[in-house]
Amino acid sequence: MDLLQAKKGADMDLTRPLQHAITMVDRWLAYNVATDQRIAGLSVGIIHGDKILHSQGYGYADLAQKIPASESTCYRIASISKIFTTIAILQLQEEGKLALDDRVANYLPWFTSADDQHLHSITLRHLLTHTSGLDRDGDTPHWNDFQFPALAAIQQHVAEGATVYAPLEQWKYSNYGFTLLGEIIKKVSGMSYEEYVTHNIVERLNLAHTAPTLTDDIRKHLAVGYSRSLPGQEKEPFPDIETNVMASATGFSSTVQDLCQFMMAFFDGDTRLLQDETKREMRRIQWLREENGIDWCVGLETWKVNDRRLYGHSGGFPGYKSRFGIDPERTIGVVVLANAIDVFSSDIANKIWETINYFITHDAEFEPGETAPEKVDAYVGTYRSIWGDVEVASIANQLLLYTPRPDAPVSDIDRLRYEREGTYRIISGNSFGHLGELVRFEKEGERANRVFVGPNASTRWDYRAL
Repeated sequence: MDLLQAKKGADMDLTRPLQHAITMVDRWLAYNVATDQRIAGLSVGIIHGDKILHSQGYGYADLAQKIPASESTCYRIASISKIFTTIAILQLQEEGKLALDDRVANYLPWFTSADDQHLHSITLRHLLTHTSGLDRDGDTPHWNDFQFPALAAIQQHVAEGATVYAPLEQWKYSNYGFTLLGEIIKKVSGMSYEEYVTHNIVERLNLAHTAPTLTDDIRKHLAVGYSRSLPGQEKEPFPDIETNVMASATGFSSTVQDLCQFMMAFFDGDTRLLQDETKREMRRIQWLREENGIDWCVGLETWKVNDRRLYGHSGGFPGYKSRFGIDPERTIGVVVLANAIDVFSSDIANKIWETINYFITHDAEFEPGETAPEKVDAYVGTYRSIWGDVEVASIANQLLLYTPRPDAPVSDIDRLRYEREGTYRIISGNSFGHLGELVRFEKEGERANRVFVGPNASTRWDYRAL
């Protein structure tokens, strides 16, 4: 056994730190959904290996009818559809029916133009990695008028010339590229795109509420998608939108429960969709990008949080935002689905990853022997002062103090050590604050109604009553 194998074999059990992270994430999400007017509803899933550790809804799937968001609420997942399409292409490659470096024109004879000589050299790999030079969305305003084009409009645009760069000249995101991949899947498999992905992905994973089109089942479970929050205006619902031939780029809807199962299929050893060798090739970086710290693999985005490399994809659709990501080495996955267009789902997901990484890194600090000798549940809650809100959380019967703002929960966290009943000392945290000082709780009945951080008091506030 080499050193790398030995290290992996000695890896810690992640069950405890993941449960601690989920405790923090759950309270942080509940607070922010209740207090941030941009957020209508969220559904969030966290997995480890083949287990769903957290699957929860926050806020509302329908604001007008006060229908809560849940783990089974459907959302439009937009460009996460591209990963279903990527898997379909890679399945066909495993079967020997195509190769990634084949030219698109080999499968789509109409993919040619007298005015665009770049088209003849574009390959499937170029489409999968957004290096084809194709424009993003053609010449139809479907993201504004919601009238997605039919195939004839795509073919006409190609004939008129659809590239703005030569292949491999510039990384450039293209929904048209993945629309073409859907047509290639149709041509090679002899099935419609919808039939192929349903039979070879959705049904293999037993995904209960996932589809590339707006089926009756999807409509029944679909969250209302809302507009941005603008000053003096209520959020407006968007209509249900059919994506037509662009389903392979942006048509899918799903739930966090289904996407948790989907993420599990990316881990080594799970060959329900792809062989491990193919998944490793899928994760190989194809293009290093300078902006946003996000590089590109075969279909997948890759980025780092706390030096941990993650793989996944985001999605944006009228009324919906989404993000999923996996850490294949630790076999952890996170998915965030939202039903408002101005929710930063990728930022929320990355904060969840930061919380997970914090508790994995600091796991030794939460050994049972370090806990307070009193039950601390009476102190847990949100407290408010003129300066803002603070949150007290209990992890393994230890108290943590943090600010539940969107860039939290672990960006500014204080660990408290028991001194005597109702009194604790800040033993780690921001030295610009009250590091080393006492935190004192005042009870009213069975629970604390005030907390003093140093000399400053904050009063318990129940945001859940909003």
